[in-house]
Amino acid sequence: MPLESNLIQIFFSHIKREFLINFRSLIDVISIISFMILIVTLFVLGIGPFEEKLKFVSNAIFWIGLILAIIPSLEKTLQRDYDDGWLDQTITSPLPLEFILLSKSIAYWLIIIVPLLISFPFFVILLNISFKLIPWLFISIIIGGLSISLIGIIGSALTLGAKRGNILLPILIIPLIIPILVFGIGISETITINESPKGNLFLLIGFTLIYLVISPFISALLIRIAVSR
Repeated sequence: MPLESNLIQIFFSHIKREFLINFRSLIDVISIISFMILIVTLFVLGIGPFEEKLKFVSNAIFWIGLILAIIPSLEKTLQRDYDDGWLDQTITSPLPLEFILLSKSIAYWLIIIVPLLISFPFFVILLNISFKLIPWLFISIIIGGLSISLIGIIGSALTLGAKRGNILLPILIIPLIIPILVFGIGISETITINESPKGNLFLLIGFTLIYLVISPFISALLIRIAVSR
């Protein structure tokens, strides 16, 4: 029991460490939210003054804006630790690398999702999102955001040491993000046509749980390969 308690404490201390490191570089978080606002605004301006058309595609615009805004920052998730040698030390530590990578994913998810949820009312007004869609979109963002963070760790590990990782990263991770996009949008679409969103919600949760299990192990394997080169 004391061992389990210590592991839990270490896990949360790693989340706190990663959260504080990312929080100090607020420029990254601000740039993600600003970029998302820019993307969403461009979509809205492109659609024009057609309220019905905007309501029809508002949920998709939100998800696409979120994904496009997050992808450029995913490369930095592991790159800084790789450059300063922290990953080399972590591999040789008694703590499992998978354990640490899971904490990094959760910390990254928190640092992105908190300001996103704070700015959520702005997107609701800008996209004219229906009131009945708001709680479901809120839930899907929280679950889908964790999936994107877990996928991002895999992508970041794949591009470690690559000279053009920022170009390779979107190509590598977008196929993994597509199910999250489809089911995230599907939740709101089913509500729009007065059907139950539970099927899409359970599928979104299912994919998130799959990534929660496999992401730390795949990322750890890729990091060990990159460090050994």
